[in-house]
Amino acid sequence: MMTPVDLALAVAGGMAAAVKRWTGGSRRATRGVVVVLLMMSAIPTFLIGSSQRPTDLTFEDVRLARIPALTTWVRLEGDLRDYVGADGYLYRLYDTRDDRLYLVVTAPAPLEVGHAVVTGRLALGAASSSNIGSLDADVPAVPRRDEPFHLILLPAILGIVVAFGLNLGYPVVRRDGSSRTRPRRLAVGEEIPARWSGRIGSDVVGRDDPTPCSIAVATERDLNLIMLTVAGAARTVRMRRSAPVTNVRLCRIGGCEPGLELHARSDDLILTFDDRDARDRLAATLGRLVDD
Repeated sequence: MMTPVDLALAVAGGMAAAVKRWTGGSRRATRGVVVVLLMMSAIPTFLIGSSQRPTDLTFEDVRLARIPALTTWVRLEGDLRDYVGADGYLYRLYDTRDDRLYLVVTAPAPLEVGHAVVTGRLALGAASSSNIGSLDADVPAVPRRDEPFHLILLPAILGIVVAFGLNLGYPVVRRDGSSRTRPRRLAVGEEIPARWSGRIGSDVVGRDDPTPCSIAVATERDLNLIMLTVAGAARTVRMRRSAPVTNVRLCRIGGCEPGLELHARSDDLILTFDDRDARDRLAATLGRLVDD
């Protein structure tokens, strides 16, 4: 049964495999694609972070002087009113939550009174006074820029997924639980169909394209003899009885297949089966001598 984690890992492995095929099977070129994806997000993020823009503050921030270091260019939202009796373009910006608090706003041109967002250079006033500071306003106010960070960061996310999937391989090999029932072991000379990938001697087969075979098991002293027949040709893998035999499942985006992971002295195999019963029968056969 495929779990959500299996699916997520299979998607990562599948994406990495697709990129690797696109780059001609080169692992190095695939890493290069990952670097390019990361840079596609890192460069605009750096440019946005290093560009100057007003810092959004509240009246409470100004009153309590909770202002980031070296910050003088700010943005405040409030109720802008004319400064009665003053000459020039002079205003008061009141806190909409506390009408007692205000900033004196000076501007080089007239501003529209009422609810307003004002940007400019800030100077702090006295915390104990209703006049908590002054603002040399920009005309017009600098608008907020809402960068589409979900799009900017998307290439980096894809790059991280591909890098993770490249290490996982495809299909993704996951440990699988043992059968809760006692499977019937293979009879002497009985063969079951399977597919093998991994390494037998100098022959290497990728797990993304396993080779069909039939498997039978014999014994010799303290060895299990796993006999693989591939297109009429027989190969024998010699495994010590104490060698590890691990139940696994090989997960692709479309689902998982049962498998066995075997490690012999000079061979490392992953055997894939059409059904779990065949896998469990072979595992029980190989494990029989360990139990005896």
